[in-house]
Amino acid sequence: MKIFLVGGAVRDKLLGLNIRDKDWVIVGGTYKKMINLGFIPIGNDFPVFLHPITYEEYALARTEKKINKGYKGFLCNFSKNITLKEDLYRRDLTINAIALDKKGIYYDFFGGINDIKNRIIRHVSYHFSEDPLRVLRIIKIYSFYYKFGFYIHKKTLLLIKKIVISGELLYLKSERIWLETKKVINKCNLYIYFNLLNKLNINNIIYPEILLIFNNKKIKYYFKFIFNNKNFYKLGLNLNLLCLFIFFNHSILSKKYFCNKDYTLNIVYSFCQRLKLPKKNYILFKYIYFFLKKNFFFNNKILSIFILNLFNKINIWRNKYIINYIFKFIKIINLLPLKNKIFIFLKKYFFKIYYIINNIKNKYLIKLGYYGINISKKIKFFRYKKIYYFLKKENLNFLYKKN
Repeated sequence: MKIFLVGGAVRDKLLGLNIRDKDWVIVGGTYKKMINLGFIPIGNDFPVFLHPITYEEYALARTEKKINKGYKGFLCNFSKNITLKEDLYRRDLTINAIALDKKGIYYDFFGGINDIKNRIIRHVSYHFSEDPLRVLRIIKIYSFYYKFGFYIHKKTLLLIKKIVISGELLYLKSERIWLETKKVINKCNLYIYFNLLNKLNINNIIYPEILLIFNNKKIKYYFKFIFNNKNFYKLGLNLNLLCLFIFFNHSILSKKYFCNKDYTLNIVYSFCQRLKLPKKNYILFKYIYFFLKKNFFFNNKILSIFILNLFNKINIWRNKYIINYIFKFIKIINLLPLKNKIFIFLKKYFFKIYYIINNIKNKYLIKLGYYGINISKKIKFFRYKKIYYFLKKENLNFLYKKN
């Protein structure tokens, strides 16, 4: 039984980069032998084990045969007779198909070391086109390694285009698509990632909402501006924040930044449905959009009523995640060079108003001597009064002036 270090760890070692995760392949091993050595099995489709001490992944050498559509449509053979070359042959890229043994000897059957020197991202064999998930992985790799001068080989680009045309990407589950996108975060440039997806006509299959953003030059500028800004990643990018960003961009697609119809809401709703986001997330977008779309900025009284209704509809008093969400939304606005009066109001006053009225609850009114059925009405009244007098003190002439 022989053990080899494989994959990204070997690639990064040759590039002189820090190695984060190590993957190992075992030639001549069996499931029984691995269990006897104390390894912990974790693979469902084929034997993958965790080392009992380091918890690094060890997999038995295997070959794969395509028998069905999608990235799961493979029949695996993990016989102890599978050679190292056979295992490496099924891998996606030459730069990932290099093995290193414990003596420090490299095993490079497909020119991976030479491709690293020449900064080429190239597929190993025709097997590349059998797994649609490899399309996302190669774009992920490019979006990180392009800064070192790497480029995707022409023949590999042709294979990617064939996969797109074949419709194999339609068999990728939305959760799996997001999982691959998530791996890009904090490691790669998201603009480069989505831009290449767009150029290869992949966005119209997996992220049609982002495709629409790229089709608008002005919004594409904001997209690039945000994803090249390091402060954006400090917000802790996740699926919710990506959805928030999509919502924001589609909200500014019209001349006055907001659409006349429910175009934005339909876009966000389809995104939430497809990626199985909680329903409450869409409800939040709905009311934020309502706030942005409707121009309630006539006077302090009307604005006070609308803000209070908005807070009540999204139940801002009990749902702390909503406050965090809106905080991130406003942070995104702060990063962009926008001077719209609604954005200025959100940045300057939204949280001030929330903190002013947040302490007006049942206990507050009981201390003032109120009790009984009418207490909820009194809470609304006191909250309204606080908002109204706060807005009255502030200089909001800029808000009420017509554009």
